[in-house]
Amino acid sequence: MSQRGGSSRARTTATIGMEARRDPKETGSVMLVDLPAETAYKPPSDITEVDDSLRILLELPGVPADAVQVWVRGNRIEVTGEKPPDYPRGETSFLCLERGFGKFCRRFEVVGPVNLGQISARQKDGILVIMIPKTAERRGKERRIPVKAE
Repeated sequence: MSQRGGSSRARTTATIGMEARRDPKETGSVMLVDLPAETAYKPPSDITEVDDSLRILLELPGVPADAVQVWVRGNRIEVTGEKPPDYPRGETSFLCLERGFGKFCRRFEVVGPVNLGQISARQKDGILVIMIPKTAERRGKERRIPVKAE
């Protein structure tokens, strides 16, 4: 579902409940595609599925919630912001610098039966959680319809 090693330019596909080659519109499944973006910092992400929604989780330690923007553009979800450095500028000499800082942009293309008009986002303890509800008629969940006697 995600790639931890290799090039940061790799295109990661998370296919939820389907084979990658099948049309999600026909199967009722959802596909998220992590689109490449050229930015200084790329926060790691996870994509999970529950019965009624998909969740995109991004690690954003040290990034205040008001510095993060979540956009829906067509069938894409775009997360932008900036992770500021936490050291004084000009006064620090580094022996090793592994942590990333700078502007970031993550784009996810959504294909399948989801309600992009009802997306919500919250950030707590350095984790941004984006909830994408599935459409009610295609949640892939069996449910019994009660029959009322008249």
